[in-house]
Amino acid sequence: MKLIESIHIDNFSYRRLIKLLKIKTGLNFEYYNKHFIEKRIKSRMIRVNCDDPEDYLKHISSQKEEIKNFVDGFTINYTFFIRDYDVFETLQDILLHGLNVSKKDVDSDIKPDPSKLANFRTKANAAKNLKKKAHLISKPEKYYIDIFIFLNQLAFYKKLKLVPSEKNSINIWSCPCATGEEPYSIAMIMDNLKTQVPRFPKYRIVASDIAHEAIEKAKIGIYTNDAMKEISDYYENKYFTKQKTNFGHNNSISERIKSNIDFVEEDVTKGHNRPYKYDIIFCRYLLIYFNRENRPKFLKIIENRLVENGILILGKTETLFDSWGSLKLIDSRNRIYIKSHSKIY
Repeated sequence: MKLIESIHIDNFSYRRLIKLLKIKTGLNFEYYNKHFIEKRIKSRMIRVNCDDPEDYLKHISSQKEEIKNFVDGFTINYTFFIRDYDVFETLQDILLHGLNVSKKDVDSDIKPDPSKLANFRTKANAAKNLKKKAHLISKPEKYYIDIFIFLNQLAFYKKLKLVPSEKNSINIWSCPCATGEEPYSIAMIMDNLKTQVPRFPKYRIVASDIAHEAIEKAKIGIYTNDAMKEISDYYENKYFTKQKTNFGHNNSISERIKSNIDFVEEDVTKGHNRPYKYDIIFCRYLLIYFNRENRPKFLKIIENRLVENGILILGKTETLFDSWGSLKLIDSRNRIYIKSHSKIY
C-alpha cells in the first residue's frame, strides 16, 4: 500500500483540485490549512488507487460518489461524550451560579470513574486530571454570575440591562458537532439540571456540521463503546440504553435528549442557517484547522452570533490569546471567552 508521505501534490494541481471540489460541493475548502486538505486528498487517492493528482482529478470529475466520500471523511469528528469533562463541570457551575443553586443540592457526577479514564490515558495523566477541579477563576467570577443572571430574572439583571438572546430561554450552538457527542453531552447536563431545579429555564441547542453522514449518524443517536470512554456512570446509566449486536453492544441515547437538539448540515464558513443569537457557543477543535488568512472571517461569524456577555468555549489546544475583537479571555485553562465591549478586568 502506498504511504501518504510518498505522494506529492504540486501547487498547481492542488489549486485545480480545490477549485473543482468547491465547484462540485459549494464548500469553502480554501478556509482550511493546506496541510489538512492535502492529507485528506492523499488519503482518498490511496483509497481509490490513484497514483498522482491528475489521476485523482479525473476520478472526482467522473465519479459523483467520490465527492460525497471526500466530504463525509472531511468532518472533524474525533470526539466522545463529555470530552474534557472539566469543561462541562465549569458549564454546570456557571448555570448553578446564575440560579443561586448550590452544587451540593443537585445530583450530578460529571467526572468519569478513575478506571474508565485509565483505559485511554496513561496512569500519570489520569491521576493528574482526577486531581483537577473545574473552578471559576477568581477575577471574573462575578462575570459568570452576570452572564446568566437572566436565568432567574432578578432585579440585578434589570440593573445591568442585559439583553438575553430570547426571554426565559438559553440558546446554545455546538459547531462543529461531528457525530453528535458534544451537543448530546450539553443536552444531558441541561436536562439533568432542569429535572432538579424548578426554575431552570427553557433552552435550545443547535448543532451543525459540514458532513451529511456525520449529521445523519448524530440524528440516529447510537454509539459504540469508544464514544463512552469519558462519560461517568451517572450519565451513562441515566441517558443510555444498551443494544445487543453481533460484536457486543451499542449505546442508544434517550429519545428525550434527542428531541432537544436541532441538527443542521451546513458549511459554517458561509454563515449559519438558523436565525438565533446564542448565549453559549461551543466551537472546539475547529479553529486549529483554519488557515491564518481566513480564520478572522470565521471568528467574525461566531462573534456576531453571540449575545453581549455570551460565552465562547474553544478546544483546549486553541487560543485567541487574551482577546480577539470583543471576545475576552476569562478562563485560560478551559479556553472560555466572553463577548464584552467593556473592559473586563
